[in-house]
Amino acid sequence: MIIAISGTPGTGKHTVAKKLAKQMKYGLLDMNPILNPSKKEKEVTLREVNSIFQRHKKDKLIVISHLSHFIKSNKINFVIVLRTNPLVLVKRLTKRGYTKDKIYDNAMFEAMNGTYAEASRIKKKVFQVDNTKNLNTTVKKIKLIIDGKGKSDIVDFSDMILKIEKKFK
Repeated sequence: MIIAISGTPGTGKHTVAKKLAKQMKYGLLDMNPILNPSKKEKEVTLREVNSIFQRHKKDKLIVISHLSHFIKSNKINFVIVLRTNPLVLVKRLTKRGYTKDKIYDNAMFEAMNGTYAEASRIKKKVFQVDNTKNLNTTVKKIKLIIDGKGKSDIVDFSDMILKIEKKFK
């Protein structure tokens, strides 16, 4: 089984994936260092994303990237889109040293349900899980989804758009 974990930067993809992989005894494929080894911002094509996945895919794997929902492969069983309250996201990205413009863009994208909307257009088995509060709860929800006993959270942060606008004026 291959699980892709995606989401806006700062939603907890790496933290959740590491804990999930440890509990399930799955391997991890963190695409970010492969896509961008210099850690300098650069454009990445979807062809590159898919090519890297094809070279590294194996059974019992969790793929992590804010672009993993774009992977075109029927080998991916589930796409989990992590969601986080945009105002919490602002705090997380500020701690990481993101620029004000980058924080604004990511908080707005999250408020507009951007990653989930993109993933839903591409994949059939897409689930969104709210990771605003509790890591352990998030991991339990994902495991239930994988076992066929869980469902997608209903997450909509669009009411936060005006709050984000005010915060960044």
